[in-house]
Amino acid sequence: MKRISATPFGDFATRRIRVLLTCLFGLAVLSGPVQAQGRVPDLSLLSIEDLMNIEVTSVSRKEQRASDAAAAVFVITHDDIRRSGMSTIPDLLRLAPGVDVAQINANKWAVSVRGFNGLYANKLLVLVDGRSTYSRIFSGVFWDAEDLMFDDVDRIEVIRGPGAALWGANAVNGVINIVTKAAAETQGGLARVDVGRAGEQGAVRYGGAIGATSYRLYSQWTGRNQSLLPAGTLAGDGSYSLTTGFRTDRTTRPDALTFEGDVTIGQVHALWPNLDPRSSAQVPLANDSSESRGGHLLGRWTHTSATGASLQVQSFVDIVSRQEPVGDYDRKAFDIDTQYHTAVSPRHDLVAGAGYRVSGDTFSGRVGLSLTPAEDRSSLLTAFIQDEVKLLGTRLAVTFGSQVQYDSYSGAGVQPTVRALWKALPHQRVWAATSRALRTPSLYERRMRLDLPPAPGANGLPMVVTAQGNPAAETESLVDVEAGYRLEVGGTASVDLTAYAGRYDHLRTQEPNDPVDRLVPTPQVSVVSQYGNLLQATTRGLEIAGHWTPVPAWRFDGSYTAFRVTPQLAPESHDPNASSEDGTAPRTQWQLRSTFAAGARATLSGAIFYVGPLVRDSVSAYTRADISAEWRLASRLSGTVIGQNLFDPSHAESAGVGSLLLPTQVPRSASLRLRWVF
Repeated sequence: MKRISATPFGDFATRRIRVLLTCLFGLAVLSGPVQAQGRVPDLSLLSIEDLMNIEVTSVSRKEQRASDAAAAVFVITHDDIRRSGMSTIPDLLRLAPGVDVAQINANKWAVSVRGFNGLYANKLLVLVDGRSTYSRIFSGVFWDAEDLMFDDVDRIEVIRGPGAALWGANAVNGVINIVTKAAAETQGGLARVDVGRAGEQGAVRYGGAIGATSYRLYSQWTGRNQSLLPAGTLAGDGSYSLTTGFRTDRTTRPDALTFEGDVTIGQVHALWPNLDPRSSAQVPLANDSSESRGGHLLGRWTHTSATGASLQVQSFVDIVSRQEPVGDYDRKAFDIDTQYHTAVSPRHDLVAGAGYRVSGDTFSGRVGLSLTPAEDRSSLLTAFIQDEVKLLGTRLAVTFGSQVQYDSYSGAGVQPTVRALWKALPHQRVWAATSRALRTPSLYERRMRLDLPPAPGANGLPMVVTAQGNPAAETESLVDVEAGYRLEVGGTASVDLTAYAGRYDHLRTQEPNDPVDRLVPTPQVSVVSQYGNLLQATTRGLEIAGHWTPVPAWRFDGSYTAFRVTPQLAPESHDPNASSEDGTAPRTQWQLRSTFAAGARATLSGAIFYVGPLVRDSVSAYTRADISAEWRLASRLSGTVIGQNLFDPSHAESAGVGSLLLPTQVPRSASLRLRWVF
């Protein structure tokens, strides 16, 4: 193990300066001889009508207006992304109501929807262009590996509430689908450089066309600076990553064909604990760097008939390799998915499909952490059907759907839903839904063994705590009821309100055994605990989102979220903490954002986010203030000044509970962004 030093990456700073200079040199070369094919994007604002007419695909696996979806849906648009000044996917998700985002350190986040948050939040399904980023080992997402080029992201669809009837297990509390732009929308060249306290980023992309085939090639380098320890000193948790990828789209009616892929390499210092009992007292942190490599290749074919019926076949291969101080993780996955959409009659709109996924996972633990056996091969077979029935003309739509799955690890499961949307008046929508969703146990929950370094015991003997997985871990389930109301007021304002209640069964608990005095290999007190499923819980909440455009050049966006958890622990459980379960989420959150288009050359954006305290984890409430100002400096060049977390020099957002990681403070930051199109 290595000790933390003031320069944990050696020549890391030198390398990133070289990369930025290379990007700047490339920009100078590219912007000179190439004739301009594009312009800086329009700085005007989307109208309320435009926002209401945004189409989404994640709710029903077909295109529909977000305002006509019988679900709690929020869309983060490309304009929202650009004007926010944010540079990570977790930060962007703060814009959506009902999403819990907590930064643990400079490169690790806890992200969930409607509570039950943690480093690997296991009740949220995250997709990128329909490709699942789910990890079987931890039932979560490696957010530091999702280093997307935001210039190519079209929108982020955030579905709050169960989506398992269409998307399967682990789409329990929500589905997030990041949708990138078609290659035809990214023609010409683009280059961008970000420099600031939080880190640096350089990105280059070029798009063109060969006949009916459009393409783009891109590369992005990201370096994230260190966060702060409570004393205000640097935490030594910087990171960098390099992502290079492509996308091609070919449309020759009635067929459309898409291929995309990328490769990412990175290095992270994540502040993992040193679990080696021989050195943990002297060196509490394992400061060896975490190396990551990964890539994917995705293909999608869509055939649309003359009657409007469509058949889609999508397949992807995903490969991930991570070397962490606590263990090495490797995953290879293959997925194929088909779906068919047709209007059976004027009253029935049918979507049906099936999918198959096979994955191989390996976790080779180091001292103190292991999985037994270390290797696993699993398969998942799914089939779903959904029928939308129109009644009362087109004023009432009732949707019946269900997914049936067979998991080689957890067996069969059924996840149904019933949804209804009533167009009460031309500018009003009322909807309701009830759904059942399942969360299958991770390999970590069933096979893990964690030996913590000895700690002083009450009787003078060292205490050794061991946590073990449970081979008989059960599948968690949720039965959820939701209702919502949407109102558009005079083309200048809109309000979206959602209320929900859910009941969870077989939630995870930590069941400790009685302490045992041992004499070998050395005198000690041994405490062993094992995962159980002895917790039930009910949740309820309220989510409100609104938009207001008092004049065409000025828009306000705001939201309010209230969330409550009531745990019900089985009498036979001995978990000392489960009875105080609060979902590791704040009871209250709110935000207010404003964007003003100051003529044709500038926009000013500001945002205030309030996040209530995490009571059980002793994390204080905080208020975050961000501001950004974008200027069109020339026809092909824009500059943006960004300030984030302006109210406090630094603040904590997570206690790192359940992650082993050392939590740090998020510092105030300022940055400058330059963006060329050509």
